[in-house]
Amino acid sequence: MACMSAAFGQRCRHLTVVPMAQVSPSMTGGRITKWTKDVGDFVSCYDLLYEFEVSGLTDIDEEENVTTKMELESCDEGYLAVVFDPVVPNTCPKIVGGGTPVALLCDTVDEMHDVQDQFKRLGPKMLQNVPDHNVMPWHAYLLEPQRKDNSCCS
Repeated sequence: MACMSAAFGQRCRHLTVVPMAQVSPSMTGGRITKWTKDVGDFVSCYDLLYEFEVSGLTDIDEEENVTTKMELESCDEGYLAVVFDPVVPNTCPKIVGGGTPVALLCDTVDEMHDVQDQFKRLGPKMLQNVPDHNVMPWHAYLLEPQRKDNSCCS
């Protein structure tokens, strides 16, 4: 993996990008409404990582202005080093496109601290050299099976 500097690259052996789930080809975007893990927590395979709302999951949803509440399960493990846009209480989270990086996982606590330092300095630009194979695999599940106009921002 090519990290931003040689020294950082030697310490950061494995950086995993957590994406916004792209749960349908017609999905127009999603809002992360809750992180179920905190920065610094260890995420195990099959842990639920975040809850999100999806608009435009199907063509019918798009026409009817419907959102669907879902949750994302991690298929990888590591320390949650960075959350790009933490959920702020009493605010409407921004819409994020499917596949957009939303968080970073690292193998060790030392790597996590290095990644946090790099992110403070460079922000998301630090990801420019992260290869695609370091994107976290995931599963998504319906949180509320009844779809209705139930967006957190309605």
